Amino acid sequence: IYTLSLHDALPIFGRDLGVVMALIIGIVGSLICVYAVGYMRDFQEQEGGRDRRPWFFFLSFLFLSAMFGIVFSNNLAWMFFFWEITTLCSFALIGYTKTEEAVNNSFRQLTLNLVGGIAFVSALILLADRYGTLSLAELLATPDAEVAGWMLAAVMLLSLAGIAKSAQMPFHTWLLGAMVAPTPTSALLHSSTMVKAGAFLLLKLSPLLHGNIGGDMVMAVGGATFLLASMGAISQSNAKRVLAYSTIANLGLIVACAGVGTPEAVCQRSEERRVGKECR
Repeated sequence: IYTLSLHDALPIFGRDLGVVMALIIGIVGSLICVYAVGYMRDFQEQEGGRDRRPWFFFLSFLFLSAMFGIVFSNNLAWMFFFWEITTLCSFALIGYTKTEEAVNNSFRQLTLNLVGGIAFVSALILLADRYGTLSLAELLATPDAEVAGWMLAAVMLLSLAGIAKSAQMPFHTWLLGAMVAPTPTSALLHSSTMVKAGAFLLLKLSPLLHGNIGGDMVMAVGGATFLLASMGAISQSNAKRVLAYSTIANLGLIVACAGVGTPEAVCQRSEERRVGKECR
């Protein structure tokens, strides 16, 4: 029976992409929360009724804390724990106004991300049962020739989880629906949380996607999303929908690069795969 160990739970991504993500979460996320203080005061005055701002800020800070957990978790079980916290917080934040449209959109987000969550936990079961480890560092150290069979299936399931979280087609509708939430929520979803978590996971898995069907799947989804979302963005007149479509399009480009699976494509070092070169 697989058991969690302290070694597996230690953070391993203290530089490169992990540092960039931590800075985005800490700096941009904090600025959004500072902006939200004044915004939510005016929002509450317009809405009236019971003051629910403490609940809003509790969810926002829990949201950002879970993102730090995703970035620095080596153990995939811990990553999944934080992964689902962001999903639940997003559900509550999107439905914050409790209007019919907001509630419907929050349940759409929950449903679509549930697909990714099921794929994630299925990958955990495969890795624990077949390989006896949930360490991301050990997974990334797998030689290219061994990324086949059950290992490839687990990588593809994790990729599906990342595609759903990063709002790639056909899962993009939840991000468009999230725009009904208060502006700070939209900013959090687009800048420092949720969608970036999916892209982050795919970029970390990119060495395992090189030259196999999993990488081809990720490239196809990312490329199609980039093309279609870009066309959608230029056809919109509403600023929030332009932001949503352009965010999805840029994430599609990142996802397509992750599917290539080479250090040059994702512009990061690959010590885990012992490539030995730095992206310049």
